[in-house]
Amino acid sequence: MSAEPSTDPSSTDSEGEFPFATGDYLLHLLAIIALFRDSALDARLRPLGLNVSRYRAMAVLNRFGACTMTEVAKFTGVDRTTLTRVADQLVAAGWAERLSEAKDRRQVLLQFTAAGREVFAKAVAILVDVNAHLVDGVPEETRRATAKVLMQVVENMAPSRLVRNGIINFSREGLEDGED
Repeated sequence: MSAEPSTDPSSTDSEGEFPFATGDYLLHLLAIIALFRDSALDARLRPLGLNVSRYRAMAVLNRFGACTMTEVAKFTGVDRTTLTRVADQLVAAGWAERLSEAKDRRQVLLQFTAAGREVFAKAVAILVDVNAHLVDGVPEETRRATAKVLMQVVENMAPSRLVRNGIINFSREGLEDGED
């Protein structure tokens, strides 16, 4: 027996264009897009020995140089336990190394190796190709308008102004102070 469609007005699109309320539909599409993109990226990165999680950690190292595990976790959205496993994999492959700061030996930094930079450069080419395919046919002005909408969503969700700015600008501002 199938369930009856919802008649709750808050769960429907007032203009009837989408299957449910526009805010809910937007977030539904974002989740599906992320799943499809990650699946496509995983398949294309696999021959390099990478997956999306490893690529994201490497992208942070590429942008900022040596990073704390907390910084990498915040920029990738990966929990610390998973990130530790990802870091172990990067180190085992010879693509990253762990360093301790002289002033605080408990603070561990993750840093690229030359081999890591080489494989990352190959991975970037794959990412650019996948991304270009995903937005093919979407005009530049629509891409920009969509990015601005998503920036507003981040602003609504971020736990603080500094974290929001760090995410939106892909910057260490606020993140290095331990601000959540």
